Amino acid sequence: MNDVSMLGQMPPVSPEAITIDFGRNFPPPSPLVQSALTDTFAELGCANIADAIRFPRFMGTVGDREAGATWLSQRLGQKPNVERVVLANGSQSILAMLMARFVKPGGVLLAEELTYPAIKPLSALFGIELRPVSMDVEGIDPASLDKACIELGANARALYCMPTLHNPTSATMSDARRADVAAVARRYDLWVFEDDIYGILPEQAPPPLSLHAPERSWYILGLSKSLAAQLRVAYVVGPNSDISQDVFWPGVRTTNWMVAPLVAEVASHWLANGIGSEILRSVRAETLRRRALAASILPRRQITSSEFNYHLWIDLPEAWPLNAFVKAARESGVAVGPGESFAVNNQQGDRKFRIGLGVPPDQDQLVRGLKAIASLIDAPADRELNQ
Repeated sequence: MNDVSMLGQMPPVSPEAITIDFGRNFPPPSPLVQSALTDTFAELGCANIADAIRFPRFMGTVGDREAGATWLSQRLGQKPNVERVVLANGSQSILAMLMARFVKPGGVLLAEELTYPAIKPLSALFGIELRPVSMDVEGIDPASLDKACIELGANARALYCMPTLHNPTSATMSDARRADVAAVARRYDLWVFEDDIYGILPEQAPPPLSLHAPERSWYILGLSKSLAAQLRVAYVVGPNSDISQDVFWPGVRTTNWMVAPLVAEVASHWLANGIGSEILRSVRAETLRRRALAASILPRRQITSSEFNYHLWIDLPEAWPLNAFVKAARESGVAVGPGESFAVNNQQGDRKFRIGLGVPPDQDQLVRGLKAIASLIDAPADRELNQ
């Protein structure tokens, strides 16, 4: 998954002017990735790699799905049946397949009132109505979800949600809240598309919502937000093996959700031999360092308590209009994520912006970017607007 759709809503500016990118949200660079790639290609080169990647992987080989299922067990508590697991080229591709199959044109997809920006154009592409559900500090408000289902009736077909380290707010549902949301989904026969792409970042997090309603849940866990942006691979676990194969197999001739064989080979290699776990630990450590720097430069009240999360949801200074602040940041050479990009048919993002701490390649660039944002937060808006 990426945030290109969000960047498209920003005012136009010369690409050369953006030197520090807080607008996209990828894990901080791990020093292990380069050596892991070098070692992996050397190791794969000793085998007949050309034959191994000669043909499409479609849903993933047995080995791909075994490696993925073992990785998924860290969140699911036990290893899922590999026949339920599908390997794809990213969470967004998985969501496109699920939306086309279960929501369909004319149907309604429910989502948090602030959501992953790509959900909006994806919904429009399929002729799907996107309806917001209110949030509180834990994420989805079950009462709001219940009310929306009553109002929409049979048109409400699925719920897309991010229960752990929600993007952009960082909210994490308690286990009790997950059970309540799952109960509403059961009551109104909703499919659940659970995006857990940040869920593996914390050393401890509540079990996935999908475990509370496995018969209707599609659990998605990608690698590009936890290991490396270069590794665009995601796994989805369906309710059972038959439906997993039925939903994805027909699309092999009409869509492009399948992962590239070479990328699949690298991902499976990393997960099977422990490299993936080592990289994850290094990403966690670097995230903590970057959050500490952010806390020392930005106002303390802006830094959430979700310590392993590398995106920050920042209050806009009172006097600043959102577009003016985003424009001023870009003119200072810094891209941020405007809150309106995440809002679903409402104004919930009008007084917020998101900072992704992971993209800057080093501490120097990170600090310069954070200081530029801190300066704008402290600056009177009228002074900037009148320059």
